Amino acid sequence: MSWRAATGLAVAVLVSAAAAPARSQSQGERIGSLEQRMGAVEQKLDNQALLEMSHQLDALSAEIRALRGELEATQHDLDAARRQQRDQYVDLDARLRTAETAMTAAQATTPAAGPDAEYQAAFNLLKEGRYDEAAAAFKAFLGQHREHELAANAQYWLGEVYYVKRAFPAALAAFETVLTQFPASRKLPDALLKAGYCHYELGNYGLARRALARVTQEFPDATAAAGAAERLKRMAAEGH
Repeated sequence: MSWRAATGLAVAVLVSAAAAPARSQSQGERIGSLEQRMGAVEQKLDNQALLEMSHQLDALSAEIRALRGELEATQHDLDAARRQQRDQYVDLDARLRTAETAMTAAQATTPAAGPDAEYQAAFNLLKEGRYDEAAAAFKAFLGQHREHELAANAQYWLGEVYYVKRAFPAALAAFETVLTQFPASRKLPDALLKAGYCHYELGNYGLARRALARVTQEFPDATAAAGAAERLKRMAAEGH
């Protein structure tokens, strides 16, 4: 081997030996840098997770406060409703006691028998919804006291019993009896109105319009006139 060749080989060995530690040091620095960056990322993630948890806790706390507020409001309303119900019960009880006392006093001073008592008994049956019994009682009253001052009322309420039971032919006959046999009765406008209603239910629309129009024309100031006008409007809208 020549001197020049030997010198080149020595230089190559020295360069190779020097490059190996340099590469090792470069890789170590890169690993260290990556680990440092990884640590920073993990810390950011931890901080972000804590921040999100904090936000969630704040939201939950706000929701809990809102629910507590609603619960308190509901409890307040419930207490108020209970107090109102108790007050209403006390008031109703007091009124009932007063009415019972007045009824007892009236019964003590009013004869238990007679046409007035029979009429009132029939009317009480109607108010209680005992329609069949009420109809029988009104018929009995009319059979015995046709000339009594309450006969027109009894005839009218007999018609109402049939009307409630939707026995429209019988109801119409009862109301028309008021019109023909008790023309001076205060029940005349109401009987004429209900006769119109019965004709309507039976499909006699011409007769219904005629009866209802009579109410508005002959008794414009009566309460029945408003009902008659309303039913006429309804019939017009329906094309009857």
